[in-house]
Amino acid sequence: METDQIDQLLERYLTLLDEYTQLRELLSKTQAGMYQNIARANFSAERGVRYGPDYYDERMQALRSLKISANDKGVPRYELVKPAKAVTQPMSHEDAGDEGAPDDAGEISSPEKPTADEKANRAKKSKDPLRWFGILAPLPLRQAQTLSVQAVQDVIPRLVSVDAEMMNLEIEVRRARKKRAKVQASMKRLDAEQVQEAEPGSPAPRAEVKST
Repeated sequence: METDQIDQLLERYLTLLDEYTQLRELLSKTQAGMYQNIARANFSAERGVRYGPDYYDERMQALRSLKISANDKGVPRYELVKPAKAVTQPMSHEDAGDEGAPDDAGEISSPEKPTADEKANRAKKSKDPLRWFGILAPLPLRQAQTLSVQAVQDVIPRLVSVDAEMMNLEIEVRRARKKRAKVQASMKRLDAEQVQEAEPGSPAPRAEVKST
């Protein structure tokens, strides 16, 4: 039973190891593509313009937050969630067309006073970091942003979750091996005791002499 359990744990560990290796390769390719696109954007930028930390807005705020949960075994699981404040709700075309549109009688309806929520939504500015570099950001810079979001939102959380599960499996495998070693040692000790108990009481073999 202990051997079967260890085999199952090792099988699961090898599956996670394969996934971990693939995620590491994907992360490396994603980061390489991100830096290459930033280099292309800087190469084709106007004179005196450089895309880098010098243009960062120090008032920036995170658009996503990290959520850490645990399964039934206590293994942490990491995932990114997008806060509600970062989700914009643009006005639909129907709402834009209905505002100030004439009614059936041909009279122009007077615009209604906006509520507090509507004022807050209109006053909310875009939090897209690309706006720091102007409205028309170059294509390589947008591609770099896409790769960065992919790495931060998809690859890295899964990578650290797999790493945490692998560490927990290593602990379980060590415990199972120790338990198996104790069972094997106890079985050997019992066998040795049974052999010692059987030797003193066993009659010694005697040679039979036949008379002629």
